[in-house]
Formats: sequence, C-alpha cells, structure tokens
Amino acid sequence: MMIDEAALFDSDEEEDIDEEKKKSPEDKKMLFRRELGSMLYGFGDAKVPYDKTLELLEKIVMDYIQQVCLKALAVGKSGKINLEDIHYLIRRDNKKFGRVKELLSMSEELKRARKAFDDIKESY
Repeated sequence: MMIDEAALFDSDEEEDIDEEKKKSPEDKKMLFRRELGSMLYGFGDAKVPYDKTLELLEKIVMDYIQQVCLKALAVGKSGKINLEDIHYLIRRDNKKFGRVKELLSMSEELKRARKAFDDIKESY
C-alpha cells in the first residue's frame, strides 16, 4: 500500500481556505457553530444543541471579538491590531493571558515541527 507523502505533510489551512471561499453569505455568519456545539457538548449539553442556543452564543462571541478588536485599535498605533495590543488589553486577566501564551507557544511548536517535516521531505 502506497502512502501519499504530500497528503501527510500538507496543512489543513489550505483546505479551510478553500472551504471558506465556497461558503454562502448565510454560512459565513455561523463561523463558530461547530466549535461552540462541541464546547456545549463537552460541558454537558446535548450532542446536537438547539439552533437558538448556538445563535445566541455565536452573537456573544462575535460581540466580544468586535469589542476587543475595537479596543485594540484604540490602544495600538497606526490603525492596525498587533498581538501586543491584545496582550495589553488582557494583561490583568490571568486566565486569558495564560491561555493566549499557551496557544502561541503551541503554535510556534507546530510551526517548527512542520518546518522539520518539510526539511525531511525535501531531503528525500
């Protein structure tokens, strides 16, 4: 059985970008539906939560993201949002700040691992 090496080393980001382009405007409104449904299930809700619950949660999440982005624009320079601006805004919330640091370090580890796999792939 032959293993497709390209499939092993490709990232899912390309597939996600292609899927985003295919979505209709109605589908794009529900950006976090799948993730929120999984979180609800993880916290003890039904496997398939009510649509109204998901809509409300998504609205809350989107409002929060918009508020943080607007505050980051006000804090930052030149009308751009930088990671430092987000760090500045959440610096006093230890849980959020710790989670952001954890996710960023995992992201860096994944980048290094992908680069190592790409280097190995190129050597063959």
